[in-house]
Amino acid sequence: MLFWRYLFSATLILVGAILESYSIGKEFLGFSSIGSWMIYVGFIMLAIITLRAFLKKEKIIDERMKFISQKASAFTFSLIIYFSFIIMILDGIKPLSIKLSLFMSYFICGVILVYAISYRILSRFN
Repeated sequence: MLFWRYLFSATLILVGAILESYSIGKEFLGFSSIGSWMIYVGFIMLAIITLRAFLKKEKIIDERMKFISQKASAFTFSLIIYFSFIIMILDGIKPLSIKLSLFMSYFICGVILVYAISYRILSRFN
């Protein structure tokens, strides 16, 4: 299983390098091209796979933890939908002046933060 993850991330880096060397694609999600985005994502995947391989430990997951994670996921998803709707309305009134890559990084960090906080609150009161 670990081999296939490493293979996929290495393939992503290789395809990204090929696209970048032939200058295929244009600006994508704040990166200069699709190739540079694929290289970036491939290296991030390699880092995450390696960290998970070294820090892997057995966890006991019970039904309560699954229930709490489902509730936190549902809350986070609904908050993403509401927040996206508000952003679309605000963008229609006054266009966003922030770079898309910076906006997406803040958005993703916010989603992770909301999930972590909602999980902690739900686990405390359940």
